[in-house]
Amino acid sequence: MNLKSRFSLITLLLIAVSAIAGWGSVRTLAEDIVAQWAMRYAEKQALYDKSRTLQPILREVALARQLAHSQYIREWTRKPDDPERSRRAITEMESFRQSFHDQNYFVALLKNGHYYYNNAENEYAGKEFRYTLDPKQAKDAWFYDLIRQGRDLHINVNPDLELGITRLWIDVLIRDGNDILGMAGTGLDLTGFIQNVVEEEEPGVTSLFVDHTGAIQIHRNESLIDFGSISKNQGEQHTIDLLFDQPADRTAILAAMKVLEDLNQTVITEFVSVNGKRHLAGITYLPEIGWYEITLLDLDVLLPFSQFSGILLVYAITLLGAFLLLHLFLNHQVLNPLSQLDRAMSRVESGADVTDNLGELGTGEIRRLMQRFLRMAHAVLESRHDLESKIQERTLALERLTKIDPLTELLNRRGMTERIETELQRIQREPGQVGLLWLDVDWFKQINDHHGHAVGDQALRLLADIIRNTLRPYDVASRWGGDEFLVLVQPADADTLDQIGTRLNREIAENRQLVTAGGEIVPLSASIGGHLSREGEPLDSLLQRADQALYAAKAAGRNCYRSTAEIA
Repeated sequence: MNLKSRFSLITLLLIAVSAIAGWGSVRTLAEDIVAQWAMRYAEKQALYDKSRTLQPILREVALARQLAHSQYIREWTRKPDDPERSRRAITEMESFRQSFHDQNYFVALLKNGHYYYNNAENEYAGKEFRYTLDPKQAKDAWFYDLIRQGRDLHINVNPDLELGITRLWIDVLIRDGNDILGMAGTGLDLTGFIQNVVEEEEPGVTSLFVDHTGAIQIHRNESLIDFGSISKNQGEQHTIDLLFDQPADRTAILAAMKVLEDLNQTVITEFVSVNGKRHLAGITYLPEIGWYEITLLDLDVLLPFSQFSGILLVYAITLLGAFLLLHLFLNHQVLNPLSQLDRAMSRVESGADVTDNLGELGTGEIRRLMQRFLRMAHAVLESRHDLESKIQERTLALERLTKIDPLTELLNRRGMTERIETELQRIQREPGQVGLLWLDVDWFKQINDHHGHAVGDQALRLLADIIRNTLRPYDVASRWGGDEFLVLVQPADADTLDQIGTRLNREIAENRQLVTAGGEIVPLSASIGGHLSREGEPLDSLLQRADQALYAAKAAGRNCYRSTAEIA
């Protein structure tokens, strides 16, 4: 006899031997059980909706942050009229467009008010600049309001009257240090987002999202959504006042939102009245996007008490006389094995192994369930260990690839830029100076043309070795690009910088290790420009001055060292 048959038999036996109970006490008990179940269900539903909502948004937020933090975008926002910077920035924006879920982006510049946009159809290719924002126009107030607020991330539903679209916009401020330069982000299709996230197939469940003021941001009924909340006065907004029958319900929901904002609780439930019907509201906070998710459960739909009255009466009568027998039976056949299974699942969640005797618990379907779980747990743990190992290996490899030049094994441009910026921040706290040496291989194109690119690559590797052997242990070298190298001398003064620059020039010119396959020695020399930092001098100025010194060395006939102190 299987488990279902045994449960049916024992249930019939208990119903047959059950005796007396009062209908009033049973109803009270049943209502209490229903209320407790409903609150637990509301908590689980709210947490499920929270995780389901964040999944499509957080990826878009991360990409929008990357776009706003892009070096090309920030350089462009400083000088938006520079054609070359504009070209690089638009190329960068187009690369991000392909990664966004709905394949669209926007960038708005504070300096000139220019608004750029392109969509999934690439409709605005070559004409990404769509219009100019005007602080005097009400339709553009959202941009300047967000700039004034200074919030790095804002998510809102707003119609773009110029483009003729309404989307769920993800807005990220473009910053350079403490300066706000503009805004970048993407838009999610509102109808699709509502269908995928808010519209539930389960009857009696309604999910909506509100901001800190209670303004409705997402609702299956789009007429209730408060479009453009950021630029509205509080009295003009569509808030949760439109949902609840009693002012006390709104007060209770707002109080729960305040408690959740302090992150002391994950979910709060409140009984409210909506359209004359009793609902249970589950409220949870989404700090990642600054919204609150409210799940409304229609208790008349989910738990119609009238349909359970007869069943509750029968079970109440049987419960008193047969509780002990039922308790013993369930403990032996189901509850104890399931309790062991629950503890085993907790161990798997924490990454620990499970004991093999779990497969000996219970009988029939329960035992087969335990054995199947045991096999699955071992497979999951083994896969988890393998995955963690592979992730660690890939992370280390990717970190190296992003900062190291593969040919010379020196830092690449990105790695060197980060290192120089770190040193500039340090000397702002600790007085001192750093120096830059900019090296350019003389007549490198002729080496490639006459002897082939293999000899050219050999020359670059040899030059990297000479630089490593000549520098002090605490100086840093990088391949800046092509046949150019950049050296960070730290700490430095004028004499130290000149000595290292002169020594590098001499060591390179005297080297005779560059030999072709035919045994021909290829002479190697480099032009070197040096610059010593001045107090408060930014990275762009450092590089520009070092570049000027390099050009002075080339103008002096190459194979020499010049510093900015000499050409000033």
